[in-house]
Amino acid sequence: MTGDKRMLKNDRRRHAMRLGWLRVSASSWLIAFSLLWLLMPSARAQNPKLIDQILVLVDGDIITRSDLIWNMALEPKSPSPAGPVSSDLLSLELDVTINQRLIAHEAARVPSAELTQDEVNKRQTELIAQFPSEAAFRQRIESVGMTPEKLEELVRELIARERFIDFRFRSFVFVTEQEIQAYYEKELVPKIRAQGAVPPGLDAELPNEKRKIRDSITEILKAEKIEQEESRWLKDATQRAEIVRLAEP
Repeated sequence: MTGDKRMLKNDRRRHAMRLGWLRVSASSWLIAFSLLWLLMPSARAQNPKLIDQILVLVDGDIITRSDLIWNMALEPKSPSPAGPVSSDLLSLELDVTINQRLIAHEAARVPSAELTQDEVNKRQTELIAQFPSEAAFRQRIESVGMTPEKLEELVRELIARERFIDFRFRSFVFVTEQEIQAYYEKELVPKIRAQGAVPPGLDAELPNEKRKIRDSITEILKAEKIEQEESRWLKDATQRAEIVRLAEP
């Protein structure tokens, strides 16, 4: 019996030592993590590509510096994000990304048909067509570490935003005949005459296109109205949202 008690006592001692080691280990990890957190700014200064940076929270949704770089990579008119990017340009891209998140959050609340892979592939093909070549596009996104999986994820998000804009704004935008005529007379005709040419009629077809001037003007005016409505909506959405800026890009 004495031997059993001794064994039990030893087991308890080993268990206590093990718990003590775990506590020390956990404390050590916590201290190490805290030191790593404190050292992050200096590490980021030495090599900004090693650690990502959280910039903003939009209703709890994180926006990082990589999000800005990836967005720029998918914009044909943006400079290559692989090289040095000015803080001013990143600040503008941050504003765009915040707006995209606000739209994405609202789009998630609206019932919508599930995306098919064919739709994703088609939109991705349309996106690539905006660049000089597919090789140039692939090189551009690979230079910023964008994987095929991440590209598909971003294309799906793009389609979701476009669906919401069509549903929320485009469906309720109308252009009147008076607005078309006014644009034709005040905007188009003076420009054509300034070039020494005779303005064609509204129902004339555009060169190399199978649509009339009237249709082109309608699309221009629709786009302007959608942009105005979207800007108003984003202003209200920004005021309603909880946007926390944690760092400058």
